[in-house]
Amino acid sequence: MVYVPAVVFTSLHKPRASELAMERLRKVWKKYYPKYYSLEIKYGVNITDKFWKEDFSQAKSLIASAEGNVKAGDLTGANYKLVEARQIMQRLRSRNGFEYFLDSMTKFDDNLTQILVSLRGKDRLAEKDLQALRSIYKDLQASWSRVAKTKIDLVAFGFDEEKEKAIRSRIQEEERLIALFAAALASRDADRIFQAAQDLKPNFIVLYKAFGDFQPIFDQIVAERKEREKEEEKEKVEEGSE
Repeated sequence: MVYVPAVVFTSLHKPRASELAMERLRKVWKKYYPKYYSLEIKYGVNITDKFWKEDFSQAKSLIASAEGNVKAGDLTGANYKLVEARQIMQRLRSRNGFEYFLDSMTKFDDNLTQILVSLRGKDRLAEKDLQALRSIYKDLQASWSRVAKTKIDLVAFGFDEEKEKAIRSRIQEEERLIALFAAALASRDADRIFQAAQDLKPNFIVLYKAFGDFQPIFDQIVAERKEREKEEEKEKVEEGSE
């Protein structure tokens, strides 16, 4: 819940929002890390995940480094490290059979990014480009299939049934957009493919943001803005009385 705003705001290059999001992430991670770092998942007699602690340590280092990037104004660097930390924790959970809804979302996002990057800067598509897109599309479709099938833990995310219904509606909308992208690929029409690929992102972003706790950050920014306006008004009054 606190990770999502951090990755979203750094990707959008929002300095103050990123600072607040990273502060909240650091506080939660400070409690989360010691609680789970030494956990041993046993597969049998004397068989444990030997990479568990290493993964946690790497994620910890990346999050700390990302916070440093944010303070230095390097939001792109911060976002890169947050995404890398997300991928590490995703692999850890997958390796140990932990089902987590956002992991399926993350995989889809990775596939979507591959598609968008592969199209960047091109005004036409050669046969090899189409073949590469078809290959990525198969992974994209498979990852979204997992999203649609994965159960949402309402308690863990603090959702009610109405929120879950809204999320499921967004999932169905993304499925429709994926089908349109598949049709565009089949048509081999470059313009249709470019547009269909771009259309996949906005709905996904709204869906992903639904799993983040943004309100405290928005409230803090509004409070700070009001305080600044109050100080500016005070300064104007003092200047006028001189």
